[in-house]
Amino acid sequence: MEIIRDISSFQSDRNMVVSLGNFDGVHAGHRELISRSVRLAREKGLRSGFVTFEPHPLKFFGADVSLLSTLDMKIREFEELGADVLFLIKFDEHLAGINPEIFVSEFLVKKMRASFIVVGYDYRFGRGRAGSFDFLVQMSSRLGYTAIQVPKVVVNGITASSTNIRRYLLEGDVRSAATLLGRCYRIGGKVVKGDGIATGIGFPTANIEPENELIPMNGIYAARVHVDNASYEGALYIGERPTVGSGLKKRVEVNLFGFSGNLYGKYIEAELVQFMRSDRKFGSVDELKAQIKTDCDNIKVFFEGQK
Repeated sequence: MEIIRDISSFQSDRNMVVSLGNFDGVHAGHRELISRSVRLAREKGLRSGFVTFEPHPLKFFGADVSLLSTLDMKIREFEELGADVLFLIKFDEHLAGINPEIFVSEFLVKKMRASFIVVGYDYRFGRGRAGSFDFLVQMSSRLGYTAIQVPKVVVNGITASSTNIRRYLLEGDVRSAATLLGRCYRIGGKVVKGDGIATGIGFPTANIEPENELIPMNGIYAARVHVDNASYEGALYIGERPTVGSGLKKRVEVNLFGFSGNLYGKYIEAELVQFMRSDRKFGSVDELKAQIKTDCDNIKVFFEGQK
């Protein structure tokens, strides 16, 4: 997959199916749009191109929103779904204020040679969010492309949207979030040195310094951890460790079942498969230790039942 960050000097040498979106989380709705665009491009002998923006427009306009995926995660999803070209366009004052007609004619049609322009059911772009699917249809005959709108994806009566996924994750409902994502939510980051408390009570953990902005509700989760092309089941904890102190920084740490070795400095990703219980303060470290053993046993039983 080719990645284009500067379109000022870009000129496509082939016609393309060009799709627009923010693609935060690359959820089930996004995946449907991406898959349709890739299939259409292959059927027509064209390239599939996807236009997204950094930073996310909501961030640019100052919205207090936690994004679901890191840029590296988003890029990997597009590559795995078969995209030919990913345009990572810098979102700035100029782009925020651009006339949508100029954006379509000068960028999508002239530079990218769009034969088809694909958007989701609620996508808007350009100054004052004036660009819409209806706007694309109105422009299509004059500029010589076909506009396509992909309808929303609904799972169990709930629309697959980044907003709904955020809500589920903040409630700890990672299974419902997974149905809308089309996969389990992942937390990724480097393993950093902790204070050794977990090791001291017999359950060594990898302390993850998350690159994700959105961290789900505090608690214990059954997790599947990926490191160095290997996968491990484990018990993942999110919280401030109230039993061992007060006012501590929120931590994300995971005990990998069957792993032995040094993970410091390595990048790992943990899929949150199942919420097991809420975080709480125990009366003593011994009570905490007993509960962690129970948690690990319960998670092993859970994964055994998944096989």
